Amino acid sequence: MLGIALVLAATALGGWLVAGLADDELYWSVRSGVRAGEPVREDQLVATRARLEGPAAAAVLGADTSIEPGSVWAYDLDAGAIVPDGAWGFDGVADHELPMAVREGAMPGDLARGERVDVWVGPGPQEGATGQSAERVLADVQVKGVDPAPTGGAATVVVGLGAEPPSGTAVAAIGAGHVTVVRRS
Repeated sequence: MLGIALVLAATALGGWLVAGLADDELYWSVRSGVRAGEPVREDQLVATRARLEGPAAAAVLGADTSIEPGSVWAYDLDAGAIVPDGAWGFDGVADHELPMAVREGAMPGDLARGERVDVWVGPGPQEGATGQSAERVLADVQVKGVDPAPTGGAATVVVGLGAEPPSGTAVAAIGAGHVTVVRRS
């Protein structure tokens, strides 16, 4: 008798679990942490089964949501996070990008794509100490890439300027002066 009761209980519990899973939906979550400004890649995503209702279900991306070419992460997400609606967007081709040579020590050592920075330019080494001070030539721009020189000593930092091209004054100052990149917090 006890054996029959155990079999019936196990069958009922298994049926209840299967019925509960049928109500779950598949949503995107991230395999490992992602950073704002990075391209969205399919291998960063994993379909995760979850039961969400109402506003919570409408606020996240279903696993059937496709990635449009040129999409980038709008903000950082930690590993395992369910991807909220608006977590990625289109990185429009109309944006202007400006590369800059930045000497070692003139930017945070861990500067990464997606961070917001200010760009300051001071007198170059050829100008010596002429009494000139540094000037902020770009404010609150997004880092699009950081490429250290293979021999060290410098890096190329690319910043996105949006739809407006850089001013001639900013380009001339960056080309001739000592560039310092300051991370915004």
